Amino acid sequence: MSIAENIARVRANIAAAAKEAGRNVSEITLVGASKMNDADACRQAIAAGIDVLGENREQEMTKKLAEHAYDGAPLHFIGHLQRNKVKNVVGTVAMIESVRSLALLSAIHQQAEKLGIVKDSLLEVNIC
Repeated sequence: MSIAENIARVRANIAAAAKEAGRNVSEITLVGASKMNDADACRQAIAAGIDVLGENREQEMTKKLAEHAYDGAPLHFIGHLQRNKVKNVVGTVAMIESVRSLALLSAIHQQAEKLGIVKDSLLEVNIC
């Protein structure tokens, strides 16, 4: 099955689930994890209508950025971000998903201040 066919299938499943839940499908963002896929696969996903691409390895993200793999779609950093990689991620991605610690949040904030930006992030909170 091609990338375009997979995305179409996922979109159909999202539409059915949204209808069943009484939600508007336009409120749902499809984020495709592009890890371990090459730049061409990322471009195919964007052409097929993926809303956002998510990368979880800073080195892979940097390589694909140089190859213009994400042109045409927002890029999120998904998964665990190491503090020593913050300077390469903040200012590059639209959102950081899953900030797990106050130390990481502080590092993100400091880098964002240096760049004069506000960095959208999702915080992971353990309630147990």
